[in-house]
Amino acid sequence: MDREHLFMHISKMEADMNSMHDDLQTLKELAVRLVEENVTLHMEKEKYEKLHEEDETVEEDSFKGNTLNSIYEEGFHVCSVHFGTLRNGEDCLFCQGFLEHRGK
Repeated sequence: MDREHLFMHISKMEADMNSMHDDLQTLKELAVRLVEENVTLHMEKEKYEKLHEEDETVEEDSFKGNTLNSIYEEGFHVCSVHFGTLRNGEDCLFCQGFLEHRGK
């Protein structure tokens, strides 16, 4: 093997290793996003399961009344921006404005 062929082979290996490194970084970023999404989905699932258990114990009469207010109080968005998604304990100005406007 001559010197030029050797350096060409080493350069190709280096380029291949850089490409593999880039692919690995992409996979790591994807794995992080998937783990974060999985945690969020588990939290939502637990919230739904808790609400489902509560729903089974509550009589049907308790479902009458202001449904959107009760959905909001249970921790879900009722605004058109994020309707039905979990609020994670944070207040939403869009939801509050909608409920306040609806109550007038």
